Amino acid sequence: MDLFSCLSPFVFCSFASGSSGNCYYVGRQDEGILVDVGISAKQVMMMLKQNDLRLENIKGILITHDHIDHVLGLETLTKSCPIPIYAHSDCLGGLAEGKATKGIDHSLFRDIEPMQPFQLMGIKVEAFPVMHDGRGAMGYHFDYEGHTLTIATDIGMLDNVVKTYLRRADSIVIESNYDTEMLEKGPYPFILKQRIAGPFGHLSNLESARFVAECYHPRIKNIMLCHLSENNNTPEHAMQCLYEQFRKKQVIVQPNTSVFPLPRHKCSGFVYL
Repeated sequence: MDLFSCLSPFVFCSFASGSSGNCYYVGRQDEGILVDVGISAKQVMMMLKQNDLRLENIKGILITHDHIDHVLGLETLTKSCPIPIYAHSDCLGGLAEGKATKGIDHSLFRDIEPMQPFQLMGIKVEAFPVMHDGRGAMGYHFDYEGHTLTIATDIGMLDNVVKTYLRRADSIVIESNYDTEMLEKGPYPFILKQRIAGPFGHLSNLESARFVAECYHPRIKNIMLCHLSENNNTPEHAMQCLYEQFRKKQVIVQPNTSVFPLPRHKCSGFVYL
């Protein structure tokens, strides 16, 4: 066990982040929770193995919403191991009807209410509503022995609720989906561009960066940019935009703060919270 794991028993790991699939691990190094299963069950198993984990180490699955890039492998995974699935009732209804998820055993479903904390594996979990066009779309705030993390992805607008939960966390995973110019000049149909940039779509680099710069404080340990578009963004664009906002707000990022984009198809490795 290294120094960082001694300092923080709470870890985060991204298995995939982007429009082609999303899956995160939150918990301890020996057992934890998955947030979304938007990649294949085979890929999840591979990612777990890379981190010396097995499916039996997963004690629950939290779903943000029912879009396929967040639930693709959920049915196959839970047939391999009957893990409870936690989501808003509207999202659970979407899973029950979805082409890729309608075969899930409904006895695994656990209906959770926004802003009503509950305990899962010793972790205090609190869901909160987000502006997105998926059914029952929510973000999640975690508190484990005073180590806090907020995951806020697939958001069309940073309303006061989302901002509050992000400000409560020492580590944040926040969407930085698209570069505005790349989206405008890109090949997507106009109606899809409107949907992405609309109030129930996704956050742009600029929207995300402005908020992060406004709320930055020296106690923030990790700022992780998630769900970057493959066609309308690059990690370089997202990071450049964020640091431009830091400069405009005269923010000096402290050495104890890590700032980085989450990879699309690769495991991030454990991030100590």
